[in-house]
Order: sequence, then C-alpha cells, then structure tokens
Amino acid sequence: MNRRLILLRHGKTGFSEKYVGATDVPLSSEGVSQISSLQNIFRHQEVDLILSSPMERCRQCAEILFPESSVRYDNELREIDFGRWEGLSFREIKEADPELVELWANWSPEFCFPQGERIGSFVDRIHSVGERILLSQEKTTLLIAHGGVIRTLLCYFLNLAPSDFLLFQINKGRFATLDLFSEGGVLTGLNLGESAWEG
Repeated sequence: MNRRLILLRHGKTGFSEKYVGATDVPLSSEGVSQISSLQNIFRHQEVDLILSSPMERCRQCAEILFPESSVRYDNELREIDFGRWEGLSFREIKEADPELVELWANWSPEFCFPQGERIGSFVDRIHSVGERILLSQEKTTLLIAHGGVIRTLLCYFLNLAPSDFLLFQINKGRFATLDLFSEGGVLTGLNLGESAWEG
C-alpha cells in the first residue's frame, strides 16, 4: 500500500535568526497568516493521523488547520533543547562559546548543548517517531513540528546520516511530502505551500 507522509513546519514566531528550541513561543501574526494560507490545501486533503509537537507554535498550527480533527500531541516531536543558547543568534553564540561552536559543527552524537540536550538523544527520539510511522497502517499521516525535527526525519526516511540534515532547507509555514515504503521513503515535495501542491 502506497502511504504518504506530510511534514509541516510551524509558521514564523518573531524570533528570526535566533535559536529557539525548548522555549515555548507562539506564532507571530505573520506566522498565523502563513498557516492560514494553507487552509484551502488541507481542507481537501484526507488525513488519517495528525501528529504534532506539543509546543504552542505547533499547537496553534493544528488548531488553525484542523479545528474539528483529533490531534495526537507527542513530546518526542519537540525541537532540540539549545540550553543556554536559547534565544541567541549564531553571532552571539560564537562570541560566547567559540570552542563549543566548532564541536557543534561536527554534529557528533556526543555533543551536548550547554545546559541543554545531547544531539544523540535528540536523534534517537526523532528516529523512534520515524520507526512508529513506518510501522503504522495509516495511509496519510501529517506531522506538525520544527525545522530540526523535520530535517532529522527526512534523513531517517531517505536513509541518510543524521549529520546530513543541513542538506535540507526547511522553510517556516511550508511542508514536505514523502511516499513511504517498508524500507524508507521517497521525497516528492519540499517547501510546498498555498497552491503549490494538490492531492
């Protein structure tokens, strides 16, 4: 059976160029407009299972797009916790912790964000979500999450190393589509929005 996975990144939050992972921030007015512009697409798309990060910015997306549907909020879909780097720009992080930034760039599973989450732990929990999706029987699953989560899931389904996650530019308020098979997935669309994709 051919199955489809839709990966939607939440809309803008007003923290452009800042690292926001575990910080629970809402959508900005622009982010609300971004997600609202997708209503016509998803109104006509049959979805069997809706999974979402429990963070407010993702909950808002689910409420805008699927006000009448049941949504399963999954703690494993939270973005990585950047620890004390939360809310900082890359320039601010590099000025404060230049040596740690070099280690971060290697995306080693053993790297831990200062006072935050270890990369290996993040990858493991996202892979567990991917495994559950592959084993599920739903024909169409829609997942509402964060940039790092979606990049990591794309690597998982496309049989790429987790360190390849930066191969994908994941725009806020846009979605990717994959066809799923028992051995993985085929990417069929990236950064889609508004009238860019149908059925």
